[in-house]
Amino acid sequence: MNWKSLFLPSKNMDADEARAFIRENPADSFQLLDVRQPKEYELEHIPGAILIPLKELMSRLNELDPSKPTLVYCAIGGRSKAAAQMLQGSNFKNVYNLSGGIKAWNGFKAKGPETLGMEFFTSGEYKDAFTMAYTMEEGLQQLYFAFAERCETQEEKDLLLRLASFEDRHKAKLIADFKPSEEDIPKVNKESNIMEGGFSREVILKHFEQHVHDREDILYLAMMLETQAHDLYSRLARKNPDENSREMFLHLAEEEKMHLGFLADEVDKLLSGKGKTN
Repeated sequence: MNWKSLFLPSKNMDADEARAFIRENPADSFQLLDVRQPKEYELEHIPGAILIPLKELMSRLNELDPSKPTLVYCAIGGRSKAAAQMLQGSNFKNVYNLSGGIKAWNGFKAKGPETLGMEFFTSGEYKDAFTMAYTMEEGLQQLYFAFAERCETQEEKDLLLRLASFEDRHKAKLIADFKPSEEDIPKVNKESNIMEGGFSREVILKHFEQHVHDREDILYLAMMLETQAHDLYSRLARKNPDENSREMFLHLAEEEKMHLGFLADEVDKLLSGKGKTN
């Protein structure tokens, strides 16, 4: 370790700069490092973050790539500042500390432990990663259809059907990019209980059925689900030893990031419209 680097000031990014950096760069071109404790990560974390608690950082440096830009965060910025200096002292070239930590973060947040949803890809129940990913896309689409059937207004129903159509595009792109055989493409299963992000369709439908009343509710629900999906696909890409599967999960993570951008724009338009009428 270069101990002199520990006394160099770390470079900072505020929340807006970090959001723009994450949005504009492919998931595999940088590292997002969470140096809090597992329980803190489980309550909430930035999607795609690698969890390495600060006290374990020096012994787990081999899990990180020193050639990639690394954005580090903690709760409010203290631990991450120390971690950034430690990384600089270990020849990591471009290290940034998230000012204010996750408390200052004004973007999407995921929940759950690092293992959430990953059991579906290791249980042996599905033939391969493509089949599992396709099944999750199908599961989310069927959830949107199920909510649409319960809507009382045509506007809300149309929004849910539009969200469902995005999953058609995701599935079509999966097939186009990874060219599975006909027998490897799962058949439509309206009762599928597995969705993007590793959630149970039945649990989500039951939990949110009484809370999806208008366009804003629907958009926030979709944002939550897509955030979890982005987080799961990022974790799977990072941990999968198979190059083809890793490429597929990176592709899916980028798709979810684009979908989240659309949802955020829709929320902004909705809220600005409400402001004009108040």
